[in-house]
Amino acid sequence: MRSSDLRREENYNEYLRLLQNEDYLDVTYDEKSGGVSAVHKLHKFDKQHAANGMRRGEHERVVLDVLRGCGHRVVLGAETNTPGVKSFDGFLDDAPMEIKTIEGNGTWAISSKLRYAEKQRAQSVVLFFPEEDNYSPFRVNEGIRLFCSDPGRDRDDSVMSRLLILVNHHLVASWNKKATPIEGWSIQEGLRRENGANSYTLSPSDAKV
Repeated sequence: MRSSDLRREENYNEYLRLLQNEDYLDVTYDEKSGGVSAVHKLHKFDKQHAANGMRRGEHERVVLDVLRGCGHRVVLGAETNTPGVKSFDGFLDDAPMEIKTIEGNGTWAISSKLRYAEKQRAQSVVLFFPEEDNYSPFRVNEGIRLFCSDPGRDRDDSVMSRLLILVNHHLVASWNKKATPIEGWSIQEGLRRENGANSYTLSPSDAKV
């Protein structure tokens, strides 16, 4: 059995399991991609409005739809806070995931979001740009550089190993460093390693990992 067929089968079995679990809502299976998504009934969607007028909680729903459409298994969990640190948002293909929305063009916006996701013990981080004008590969790479060079980080304790970039309603980059903590990476370098193609030629469906 091909790995893609195996993943589709695993996702469908997870879909059936979640359907039977009363703790999960909006359980959805994408017949075309084989992706599945669900939301725990205790998940807290942020009701504050973002700069683009959407409620910030709706950003998470967009991410959910896009990743499911790309064949991923994505579940927003029950966010149980511990003192001082908010828990991660859920799971992406069974790995702890955090969704970070990037609004505006602040120099430290990306690096600070990555730093906070690291503190939340997220292995996968989704950077979501609601507005296309706020995204560029250069800006993301610069944000990663600032994050990696932060002298206050405990690199030995980092578990972050996966980064996905969503712009509006599209997955534009997906980078996976397996179990090795992120250091000195870039979107272009990561995509070449992962897909053997230039980042600017990848379609969302080709950017899966």
